[in-house]
Amino acid sequence: MNWQLPRKRTILAWHRWLGIVSALFLLSLAITGLALNHTELLKLDRIPIQHPFILERYGMADTGTVQAYHIHASDILVHLDGQLFYNDRALASASQPLGIIEGESISVVATATKLIYLSPQGDCIEIIDNHQLPYRTLTAVGTTLDQRPLLISPQGNWTPEDGYWVEFDAYNGSYEVATLEAIAPNDSAVQTWLNNFQGSGVSLYRVLLDLHSGRLFGWGGRTVMDLTAVAIILLISSGISAWLRPSPRNHQSGSS
Repeated sequence: MNWQLPRKRTILAWHRWLGIVSALFLLSLAITGLALNHTELLKLDRIPIQHPFILERYGMADTGTVQAYHIHASDILVHLDGQLFYNDRALASASQPLGIIEGESISVVATATKLIYLSPQGDCIEIIDNHQLPYRTLTAVGTTLDQRPLLISPQGNWTPEDGYWVEFDAYNGSYEVATLEAIAPNDSAVQTWLNNFQGSGVSLYRVLLDLHSGRLFGWGGRTVMDLTAVAIILLISSGISAWLRPSPRNHQSGSS
């Protein structure tokens, strides 16, 4: 019995199915590779992509609501997806503000783990995190009975020693919690903050490069592209193997 024919058929069957499964990914590799090879001609780095799906893959999509607050009488402090804005300027990465304490020399925006010091013009002077503060997590902002600002935390309550918020004193007296009231911004202002948050989008060059490598879809995408590369190697190997094996007809002719 000739075992070569069934073995060759098995190799050809695996070759065929590998080709079918990997064809789509091979096509993607070919198209993106051709485009990337002509980046200057196609001006891929000058074409911005602002589709929500693409922006989400790069962590630039708007997934939360805009929270806006009055600060310095006529200005606005905005929180959007972990980013603070002062009017239309990006200010700092931080969680939602718990309180705004305005002073003559500096104003302080208090979040759960940071104090952000601002100038009267809204410029960021300094950001102090909880490693430099007498508490780990802030829960609220309040005022003492003599109208001093108060930082309230599970680890105790604290007041600044002076108007520059360099040192803090423990406070054990009565106090009132100050509620930070949000305002409703108009649609034009919201769009401005979204544009600042998202920037001009992601260049088509970057998207095609990450699609080519599979990085656009994270770990799963890279794994698929790795498997596609392995499939190409197997296709080449099985194709060459099937081609080099002698045909049963030739084998029978040689034996007769």
